[in-house]
Amino acid sequence: MRLAYLDPHAVPDDSPEALQILYTADALGEIGVDVTLVTPRPRRALAAESILGRPLCSRVELHYLPDPRKRWWFPLASNKPFYFMAARALRDHEADVVLVRNLKMAEYLLQHVPQVPLLFETHEVFAQTYREEHPNPTAREQRKLDALIEREGFVYRHSAGLIALTPLLLEDIRRVYSVSIHAIVAPDGVDLEQAQHVPAATPNPVPVLLYLGSLHPWKGVDVLVRAMVHVKNKAVLHIAGGNARRIEELRGLAHQLGVEHRVVFLGPIPPGRRFELIARADICLLPLTQTSIASRYTSPLKLFEYMAAGRAIVASRLPSLASVLENGQTSLLVDPNDPRGFATAIDSLLNDAELRIRLGAHAAESAVRFSWVSRSSAILGLIADCRAANRH
Repeated sequence: MRLAYLDPHAVPDDSPEALQILYTADALGEIGVDVTLVTPRPRRALAAESILGRPLCSRVELHYLPDPRKRWWFPLASNKPFYFMAARALRDHEADVVLVRNLKMAEYLLQHVPQVPLLFETHEVFAQTYREEHPNPTAREQRKLDALIEREGFVYRHSAGLIALTPLLLEDIRRVYSVSIHAIVAPDGVDLEQAQHVPAATPNPVPVLLYLGSLHPWKGVDVLVRAMVHVKNKAVLHIAGGNARRIEELRGLAHQLGVEHRVVFLGPIPPGRRFELIARADICLLPLTQTSIASRYTSPLKLFEYMAAGRAIVASRLPSLASVLENGQTSLLVDPNDPRGFATAIDSLLNDAELRIRLGAHAAESAVRFSWVSRSSAILGLIADCRAANRH
């Protein structure tokens, strides 16, 4: 089978989107699919091997297109020149199926290359996220919302199949857009082999608490900074990731709360060092907030990497995590947006090494269900179902 995976994010790169695309393409190749990954050419040298810890599967071809962005003639509000080139590449490669996770690209391909069945991988109900970000929309914002609703509905009605990260995401799509499209729920995954090859960490003289990932407000990292006021044990919070502006905002919060000496900002981390960093932590943290994208739609890469590395986890008690984590078995779950709750859970783990080890061991056992290869096998099953439906 020949599958084309098209996306406007350059791959490989260290963004979460690019990491997820690379691991998905690699795993599809591992199970026998010939994958052509079509993206803009990365603007900096970053080898796939430095992320995967091994060569990219030989069945995966990286096909780069010119990136027209930041050129003097490029309309900043539009990606259409790239979509046009991607559509032409899709025709040239004669793919049996195309996989897309970018909504505008999916819409363009469905309109201009309808003969190639398209699978759309959805990570949120975009209109719902937009509503929450614009609770009192202006006339212009309302027009954008209306266009977004129309675009989402078009993609869900015309795609051959749908891949949703969580059951709640699929439920909301079916309810809001009244579609009965062929679909699977496929959470994100983890490279189990890569996680298992990380050297054992040496004991920390001061316990290390780790948050790894982007620092968008809905990720709830400010809750962790506030929690450090209430953590009774001697411990330090390491925050890895984020851009300079957001880091300065959180650093200012830590200073305001008087905990700047207990919070260390590591900045962006090379993707090849993720497991090394996780392995050095005593407790890993996931403080998602009570928003739709966090509570119903997200499937964080770091969650599965925390689990596979056998780390004790403290996370927000949210429906999006309920099918992955179990309170008291693979993690401690606390109310979102509750710094004292996070502090209490952190202290309980720091005071009980046996509990910390047990939760980490159970998390590692549970992570086996979430390998990238297992996820790609489910995607291959969806493709087979869509083909069977088209024959009848």
